[in-house]
Amino acid sequence: MHRPLTLLCAAMFLLAGCGGEEGDEGVIATVQGERITQEEAWELMAADPGTPIPDEVVDRLITRRLVLREALDLGITVPDEKVERIYQALAANDEVILAGGPAARMREQKLREKVREDLLYEAVVGQEVLDRIQITEAQIAAYYQEHAAELGGRPLRFYQIVTADRESADAVLTRLEAGEDFEELARSLSTAPEGPAGGLVEVPGPEDLPGALAAALEGLEVGGIAGPVETDYGFHILLTRQEPEEETVPPLTLVRDRIHDILFEQRSVAEREKWLAGLWAKAEETIWRAPREEPEG
Repeated sequence: MHRPLTLLCAAMFLLAGCGGEEGDEGVIATVQGERITQEEAWELMAADPGTPIPDEVVDRLITRRLVLREALDLGITVPDEKVERIYQALAANDEVILAGGPAARMREQKLREKVREDLLYEAVVGQEVLDRIQITEAQIAAYYQEHAAELGGRPLRFYQIVTADRESADAVLTRLEAGEDFEELARSLSTAPEGPAGGLVEVPGPEDLPGALAAALEGLEVGGIAGPVETDYGFHILLTRQEPEEETVPPLTLVRDRIHDILFEQRSVAEREKWLAGLWAKAEETIWRAPREEPEG
């Protein structure tokens, strides 16, 4: 067993064994003897101590414990470097940690634990649910046949040259201003897949583009050039050569990826619920919930 997993198992064991019994004050549930406290519920709710705790919140905390235990049982771990990287990003804006002192040290420990647990949760759901979902071309085609009209929009057609850095993009702009042909420069310089075809991009609508590109194209006059626009893909120089068309039903080739994402999201919700229900059923005899307190009078 890897050392990080061993340490995490030990930590979970200590948490389970050093908190008392079912029914202890402040304990609202246990999972395989591991306590879930009111404080955890109030923190999840971002509520003041003493706030009534709905059953739905207790269910979410129990589910989280079940998923994390499943991660341990499957031997799933997350890299310490990834935990630290995310922790540092969060801590940089955490008022309690920035203030320093004993409260900051406690907050640092809790935040690191939460980051690790969040990553474990994500990893096990990814491995056991999301990675097993397959969307077939037949399913995509069937969805298109049934929902083609709903996928209609205002098709967007433009040209782009994408470079790896701003300096290269500025050099492209200089050459365009000197009169060189946009499509020829796209063929020779663009790093985007459509570069060899002259940089032509066709998408169903602005919603299918990164926000920065959609914003740059909005209101750009025919024949106008915009950029450089920075996205995760690089630096974009944009050109429009015709007005946006009227709303139409787009061909399947243009909306295939969108349909895939729609079907994947639908399946992921259903499969996740099914998988979680299985975890609850498997652990049913190890789950204890504190009886609800009836209001007096």
